[in-house]
Amino acid sequence: MDEKIRFLARLRAGWKNPDRRARWIVVLGITGILLIFFSQFLGGGKEQSPAESGVTRDSAVYIEELRRELSGILSKISGAGKTEVMVTLQNDGETLFAKEERVELDSTQSAGTNLSERESRDETYVMVDGADGRSALVRTRMEPVIKGVVVVCEGGDDPVTVSRIMDAVTTALAVSSAKVCITKLA
Repeated sequence: MDEKIRFLARLRAGWKNPDRRARWIVVLGITGILLIFFSQFLGGGKEQSPAESGVTRDSAVYIEELRRELSGILSKISGAGKTEVMVTLQNDGETLFAKEERVELDSTQSAGTNLSERESRDETYVMVDGADGRSALVRTRMEPVIKGVVVVCEGGDDPVTVSRIMDAVTTALAVSSAKVCITKLA
């Protein structure tokens, strides 16, 4: 116990000295900066943002749902047999929010013919109260754009089956046949 009291007394005495206080502040500041810097490498339990991970959770769910439904439908086509589907997205879709726009026009005319006009715009998002708190009002949600589809099936070597599958995929997903690849399951 005596050791603790002596240590605290020395620490307190050192803190009163302006030179030592400045050193402690610098050391603590550098330590804080280093901790912040290294926390980026350690991860710190932080989830990646959609921009960092490439595909958002909503997009992953969308792809999985689409893949499962498409695989189920295609496997029912005559001659297709067991079917596996892969879908890739070009983007994550887009959400457009409702905005209020206020436009102010100021026009002034100085002596004679000099007329000057100034326009100022102010946009704000329309906010609504919901179960999760306040959030922006969604005006439109656009589905993600499909980049490509790969279908692997047992009947992938039969031209008639391939044609049926191609028609089904291009119709269901509204994509061109250039974005669809159909091949035989090994």
